[in-house]
Amino acid sequence: MAIVKNKATARSYYEQVLNHGNMSAADAIFAPDIQFHYPAGDLSGADMVKDYLAAVRTAFPDIHFTVADLVAEGNRVAARWTLTGTQTGELRGRAPTGQKVSVPGITVFHVVNAKIHEMWIAFDPARLMRVL
Repeated sequence: MAIVKNKATARSYYEQVLNHGNMSAADAIFAPDIQFHYPAGDLSGADMVKDYLAAVRTAFPDIHFTVADLVAEGNRVAARWTLTGTQTGELRGRAPTGQKVSVPGITVFHVVNAKIHEMWIAFDPARLMRVL
């Protein structure tokens, strides 16, 4: 039963937090001391992660994550996804380009009691920057 709940937590992250920008949902599923590892570095704490995600949503207001696979074992959930969106806002100091992007990636979550405690995100940032 825990595996089903863990997968539901990961799915809620994509649907509610990323696709809809619902930061109240982030408050419900992020552990306060969440660790967020992604190609540009690491973030610690729910507020830092939410600020980063809000900045990404500002750069790509139409952002959408499509989850192709969601696999779980124990307290780990792995997701294979594709991000699509149009850069109409500033991204890490770069002016909006109006370019549409499609970037595949993988995230591994550590989930305990329906809370995300840690995330490891892998994608090719060079691919994203080439498109932009």
